[in-house]
Amino acid sequence: MSAALRDRLKADGVAKGAVYRDERPQGSTLPAVVLLVVSDPRPSTHDGRQALRKTRVQIDCMAASRGEADEIAEAVIQTAEQPGTVSGVRFSRAFVDSLRTRSDKPASGGTTFITSLDLMVWHQPAA
Repeated sequence: MSAALRDRLKADGVAKGAVYRDERPQGSTLPAVVLLVVSDPRPSTHDGRQALRKTRVQIDCMAASRGEADEIAEAVIQTAEQPGTVSGVRFSRAFVDSLRTRSDKPASGGTTFITSLDLMVWHQPAA
């Protein structure tokens, strides 16, 4: 699911194509988006696993300015809120569970502004 979500954000042009899973490569340029799966329960009934799942994904939107980080976060939200099918995954809707901001001063200099989202992403395999 996280690979399909990355593909979806890249296809929509979020962060100018710089969308990564787990971590941003050292030395990569800004802006960037990093996806991290926080919780991915596998709901079941007595009949077996349910296809529809709710996964919590932390999405860090990183940029050289606060305004740009916030703009990227809004673009991520707009994309994730819409249903769609990408890379064999059918996305229902996603909902923002929390949003927080922070900044980082890497040893290489400058400031990286981060708008961090926790999205509850509803998804299932495409039929």
